[in-house]
Amino acid sequence: MDVYLYSLVRCRPDPSTGEFVNIGAIAGSPVTGDWSMRQVGDESRVRRIADTTALEVAHSFLARVGRQIDENVDLMEDVGQSGLDEPWFQRLYRDHQDVVQLTSPTPILAEDAEQALETLFDRVVIDPSSRHGEHSISRHRVLGDLRDAYHRAGISSHHVRPKAQVYVGGHVHTPVDFAIGQDRVVQLAQGWSFQRDDVEDLSLQVKAWGYVIEELRCGENARVVDADDRQASIPSDVDLEVAFAQPRTREQAEAFEEASEVFSHLGGHLSELNEVDSVAERAAERLHARR
Repeated sequence: MDVYLYSLVRCRPDPSTGEFVNIGAIAGSPVTGDWSMRQVGDESRVRRIADTTALEVAHSFLARVGRQIDENVDLMEDVGQSGLDEPWFQRLYRDHQDVVQLTSPTPILAEDAEQALETLFDRVVIDPSSRHGEHSISRHRVLGDLRDAYHRAGISSHHVRPKAQVYVGGHVHTPVDFAIGQDRVVQLAQGWSFQRDDVEDLSLQVKAWGYVIEELRCGENARVVDADDRQASIPSDVDLEVAFAQPRTREQAEAFEEASEVFSHLGGHLSELNEVDSVAERAAERLHARR
């Protein structure tokens, strides 16, 4: 587990009375850039003390912070850098002590931001609509487990290229979560979580990624460029690995079935989250075979 920071988000319609109600929570890691926010789904308790104006202020704040976190997710996936840090979180706390209040950022141990929020909603935030005990696994968690698996398999860091770009031919490219190898890549690994609400966006991302990998499989000249601008060639028969968090809802299951066809067509190995060690072991075997 890692140390995360969290703040409860409160609505306090009348500062003179001091009465408030928790309407959500924000949690994240300034180190890894894994941030998330959740708001209560059932606002019946909120409406008992908050009028329409106060609710609009609260909703506006949650929407604004939610957009910042969404943009940060895109930034992390594109360039591997987070735009949200502890000073940003502290400013949110200092600047919102009126109708919308944040509690002082406090440490919490969790596997990822979603688990931190799950703990808070279980113990602190009252939300009748929440599903007790269901912790949505984020893509960040999947990637973290993959990274740990490579470490357990004894693969040195100079062989592990996270957040790299795969270029195929002269025109198409796609990000890949991990490329394993030095002068020649022996494995490409991608992590997905199908426990997302925006399954339509997820399906589009899988198809766009799959299109580029298919071009690679067809024998087009391909290379990987990592975050340190190191390049390596990629053979068309490179080991392709997909680690994933299982879907939970019907909509998520439909997205997973569609994605599975893409993965199967590309000749990729599918591994659930509890099987990521096998992904790393296959990478280690291929590295050993090249020596």
